[in-house]
Amino acid sequence: MMAGKDNRGTTLAEMIVTFALIGIFLVSAAGIISSAVILHSRLSSSMYAQSVGETLIDKLTGELAAAQPKGYRSLVIGESETAGGTLGEGVAFYDREGNKARCFVREGRLVFSYEESVKVNEYGEVMVSPEREWMLDDKAYMGYQITDIQFAKLGDKNVLEITIKIKNLKTGFEYTVSRCTGCYNFKTESDYSKIVEGNILSF
Repeated sequence: MMAGKDNRGTTLAEMIVTFALIGIFLVSAAGIISSAVILHSRLSSSMYAQSVGETLIDKLTGELAAAQPKGYRSLVIGESETAGGTLGEGVAFYDREGNKARCFVREGRLVFSYEESVKVNEYGEVMVSPEREWMLDDKAYMGYQITDIQFAKLGDKNVLEITIKIKNLKTGFEYTVSRCTGCYNFKTESDYSKIVEGNILSF
Protein backbone atom coordinates (compact mmCIF):
# COMPACT_ATOMS: atom_id res chain seq x y z
CA MET A 1 0.00 0.00 0.00
CA MET A 2 1.49 3.35 -1.09
CA ALA A 3 1.76 6.14 1.41
CA GLY A 4 -0.45 9.14 0.60
CA LYS A 5 0.86 12.64 -0.07
CA ASP A 6 1.58 14.85 2.95
CA ASN A 7 -0.88 17.68 2.42
CA ARG A 8 -0.17 19.48 5.65
CA GLY A 9 0.23 23.28 5.22
CA THR A 10 2.51 25.63 7.12
CA THR A 11 1.67 25.68 10.76
CA LEU A 12 1.06 28.86 12.73
CA ALA A 13 4.18 28.21 14.81
CA GLU A 14 6.31 27.96 11.68
CA MET A 15 4.90 31.22 10.34
CA ILE A 16 5.56 33.00 13.63
CA VAL A 17 9.16 31.78 13.66
CA THR A 18 9.64 32.84 10.01
CA PHE A 19 8.25 36.32 10.58
CA ALA A 20 10.30 36.66 13.76
CA LEU A 21 13.49 35.81 11.86
CA ILE A 22 12.57 38.26 9.08
CA GLY A 23 11.93 40.95 11.72
CA ILE A 24 15.28 40.32 13.37
CA PHE A 25 16.99 40.54 9.98
CA LEU A 26 15.23 43.82 9.09
CA VAL A 27 16.06 45.38 12.46
CA SER A 28 19.71 44.37 12.08
CA ALA A 29 19.83 45.67 8.51
CA ALA A 30 18.21 48.97 9.56
CA GLY A 31 20.79 49.36 12.32
CA ILE A 32 23.66 48.75 9.91
CA ILE A 33 22.22 51.15 7.32
CA SER A 34 21.60 53.81 9.98
CA SER A 35 25.17 53.49 11.26
CA ALA A 36 26.50 53.73 7.71
CA VAL A 37 24.43 56.86 7.02
CA ILE A 38 25.63 58.51 10.24
CA LEU A 39 29.25 57.60 9.48
CA HIS A 40 28.93 58.94 5.94
CA SER A 41 27.42 62.18 7.26
CA ARG A 42 30.25 62.63 9.76
CA LEU A 43 32.92 61.92 7.15
CA SER A 44 31.29 64.35 4.72
CA SER A 45 31.00 67.03 7.42
CA SER A 46 34.64 66.53 8.39
CA MET A 47 35.78 66.67 4.76
CA TYR A 48 33.82 69.86 4.00
CA ALA A 49 34.89 71.48 7.27
CA GLN A 50 38.54 70.72 6.57
CA SER A 51 38.22 72.19 3.07
CA VAL A 52 36.61 75.40 4.36
CA GLY A 53 39.04 75.72 7.29
CA GLU A 54 42.11 75.21 5.12
CA THR A 55 40.89 77.73 2.53
CA LEU A 56 40.36 80.38 5.20
CA ILE A 57 43.63 79.84 6.99
CA ASP A 58 45.58 79.65 3.70
CA LYS A 59 44.31 83.11 2.76
CA LEU A 60 44.97 84.54 6.22
CA THR A 61 48.45 83.13 6.70
CA GLY A 62 49.39 84.13 3.15
CA GLU A 63 48.43 87.75 3.80
CA LEU A 64 50.15 87.94 7.18
CA ALA A 65 53.31 86.20 5.98
CA ALA A 66 53.76 89.05 3.46
CA ALA A 67 52.95 91.86 5.93
CA GLN A 68 55.35 94.83 5.91
CA PRO A 69 57.09 96.39 8.96
CA LYS A 70 56.09 100.04 8.48
CA GLY A 71 55.70 102.47 11.36
CA TYR A 72 56.14 101.74 15.05
CA ARG A 73 52.95 99.60 15.13
CA SER A 74 53.09 97.48 12.00
CA LEU A 75 50.88 94.56 12.97
CA VAL A 76 48.21 95.00 15.62
CA ILE A 77 46.10 92.24 17.19
CA GLY A 78 42.84 93.35 18.81
CA GLU A 79 39.17 92.62 19.34
CA SER A 80 37.29 92.40 16.03
CA GLU A 81 34.15 94.10 17.40
CA THR A 82 36.01 97.38 17.01
CA ALA A 83 36.17 96.90 13.24
CA GLY A 84 32.62 95.79 12.56
CA GLY A 85 33.28 92.15 13.38
CA THR A 86 31.30 89.98 15.75
CA LEU A 87 33.44 87.12 17.01
CA GLY A 88 36.98 86.66 18.26
CA GLU A 89 39.95 88.83 17.44
CA GLY A 90 40.98 90.86 14.42
CA VAL A 91 44.31 91.99 13.02
CA ALA A 92 45.51 95.19 11.33
CA PHE A 93 48.65 95.24 9.20
CA TYR A 94 50.41 96.68 6.16
CA ASP A 95 49.89 94.34 3.23
CA ARG A 96 52.52 93.22 0.69
CA GLU A 97 52.14 96.52 -1.17
CA GLY A 98 52.48 98.59 1.97
CA ASN A 99 48.78 99.51 2.21
CA LYS A 100 46.83 99.45 5.47
CA ALA A 101 44.61 96.43 5.82
CA ARG A 102 42.39 94.88 8.49
CA CYS A 103 41.03 91.36 8.89
CA PHE A 104 38.08 90.48 11.11
CA VAL A 105 34.92 88.35 11.26
CA ARG A 106 31.55 89.77 10.26
CA GLU A 107 28.41 87.63 10.49
CA GLY A 108 30.46 84.43 10.46
CA ARG A 109 32.51 85.45 7.42
CA LEU A 110 36.18 86.41 7.15
CA VAL A 111 36.57 89.97 5.87
CA PHE A 112 39.68 91.74 4.59
CA SER A 113 39.32 95.52 4.46
CA TYR A 114 41.90 97.54 2.53
CA GLU A 115 42.16 101.31 2.94
CA GLU A 116 42.33 103.72 0.06
CA SER A 117 45.92 104.27 -1.08
CA VAL A 118 47.60 106.88 -3.25
CA LYS A 119 50.88 106.14 -5.04
CA VAL A 120 52.99 107.76 -7.72
CA ASN A 121 54.19 105.38 -10.42
CA GLU A 122 57.50 105.46 -12.29
CA TYR A 123 56.07 107.94 -14.82
CA GLY A 124 55.04 110.41 -12.12
CA GLU A 125 51.35 109.56 -12.45
CA VAL A 126 49.21 109.50 -9.30
CA MET A 127 47.55 106.11 -8.86
CA VAL A 128 44.59 105.83 -6.48
CA SER A 129 43.38 102.47 -5.18
CA PRO A 130 39.93 102.89 -3.62
CA GLU A 131 38.95 101.38 -0.29
CA ARG A 132 37.71 97.85 -0.80
CA GLU A 133 36.70 94.66 0.98
CA TRP A 134 37.43 91.06 0.10
CA MET A 135 35.35 88.06 1.19
CA LEU A 136 34.92 84.50 0.01
CA ASP A 137 31.64 83.75 -1.76
CA ASP A 138 29.00 82.22 0.55
CA LYS A 139 29.10 79.00 -1.48
CA ALA A 140 32.73 78.53 -0.47
CA TYR A 141 31.65 78.15 3.17
CA MET A 142 29.54 75.04 2.36
CA GLY A 143 27.04 75.78 5.14
CA TYR A 144 29.69 76.65 7.74
CA GLN A 145 30.30 79.91 9.56
CA ILE A 146 33.18 81.16 11.70
CA THR A 147 32.39 81.05 15.41
CA ASP A 148 35.75 82.30 16.69
CA ILE A 149 39.14 83.47 15.49
CA GLN A 150 42.24 84.06 17.62
CA PHE A 151 45.72 85.39 16.97
CA ALA A 152 48.75 84.95 19.23
CA LYS A 153 52.33 86.13 18.94
CA LEU A 154 54.66 83.28 19.85
CA GLY A 155 57.60 84.46 21.89
CA ASP A 156 59.28 87.73 21.00
CA LYS A 157 59.97 86.98 17.33
CA ASN A 158 57.92 87.21 14.13
CA VAL A 159 55.78 84.07 14.45
CA LEU A 160 51.99 84.19 14.81
CA GLU A 161 49.62 81.37 15.68
CA ILE A 162 46.17 81.63 14.14
CA THR A 163 43.18 79.54 15.24
CA ILE A 164 39.84 79.49 13.41
CA LYS A 165 36.73 77.70 14.66
CA ILE A 166 33.85 76.97 12.30
CA LYS A 167 30.43 75.36 12.74
CA ASN A 168 27.89 73.87 10.33
CA LEU A 169 24.58 75.67 10.82
CA LYS A 170 22.52 72.64 9.80
CA THR A 171 24.30 69.70 11.44
CA GLY A 172 26.04 71.47 14.32
CA PHE A 173 29.37 69.87 13.34
CA GLU A 174 32.30 71.93 14.66
CA TYR A 175 35.86 72.07 13.40
CA THR A 176 38.98 73.91 14.55
CA VAL A 177 42.04 74.61 12.42
CA SER A 178 45.24 76.18 13.72
CA ARG A 179 48.46 77.16 12.00
CA CYS A 180 51.63 79.13 12.67
CA THR A 181 53.09 81.55 10.17
CA GLY A 182 56.19 83.71 10.12
CA CYS A 183 55.96 87.38 9.14
CA TYR A 184 59.05 87.06 6.97
CA ASN A 185 59.56 90.76 6.31
CA PHE A 186 59.96 91.34 10.05
CA LYS A 187 63.65 90.48 10.33
CA THR A 188 65.17 92.45 13.23
CA GLU A 189 64.50 92.91 16.92
CA SER A 190 63.13 96.36 16.09
CA ASP A 191 60.70 94.78 13.61
CA TYR A 192 59.59 92.15 16.12
CA SER A 193 58.60 94.87 18.60
CA LYS A 194 56.20 96.31 16.01
CA ILE A 195 53.89 93.30 16.40
CA VAL A 196 51.64 94.45 19.24
CA GLU A 197 48.20 94.16 20.82
CA GLY A 198 45.82 97.10 20.63
CA ASN A 199 42.87 98.76 18.96
CA ILE A 200 42.92 97.82 15.29
CA LEU A 201 40.77 100.81 14.36
CA SER A 202 43.40 103.23 15.62
CA PHE A 203 46.03 101.54 13.45
